[in-house]
Amino acid sequence: MKFVHSIPSAVLVSFLSLHSGVAMSKGVEQVPSSTSSAQTKPTVIANFFGDIQKAIQTVDQVNEIRLREQRRQEVERKQRERRQEAERRQQELEIARREATEQQRLEAEQRRQYFESLSPEQKEVYLAEQRARQEQADKAAALLIMMLFSGGSGSSDSGSAESAFQDPCPYTDIDNKNGGCKAP
Repeated sequence: MKFVHSIPSAVLVSFLSLHSGVAMSKGVEQVPSSTSSAQTKPTVIANFFGDIQKAIQTVDQVNEIRLREQRRQEVERKQRERRQEAERRQQELEIARREATEQQRLEAEQRRQYFESLSPEQKEVYLAEQRARQEQADKAAALLIMMLFSGGSGSSDSGSAESAFQDPCPYTDIDNKNGGCKAP
């Protein structure tokens, strides 16, 4: 009957959130076996809850390893996607360059055919126009470079940069029949 009395104490200790395995082992130790009192040995419950804790820790470790592996795979996947995106952009850029080069080649061919169809006098006029356009483009490039070197603020230096496109003689004498430059 003592065995029955020790079980409720084990249940009480278990409900109080103490290690129930210890409570069970203490309760069982107090109960004498039905054999003779000279051969009485305490019965100890195996560390059942310790094994459960070890199993939980093992599961946690396995989950942690899986999580690290998933993160590693995710990083690899993102790197692979970035690499593929960069390769795709590079291919698109190459295609655009080829198309632009082809377009420029076609335009140059059209200009050549047009030039060859011109008479000698028209060719001279055409070449003069082309030289004037090239000079205009050179001036624009020079202006851009000057603006970049001056900080592009457009403040006091902008007047001198704009003068590159102005008439070299802003003061013209209207009454002067020769068109000379006369300062006021």
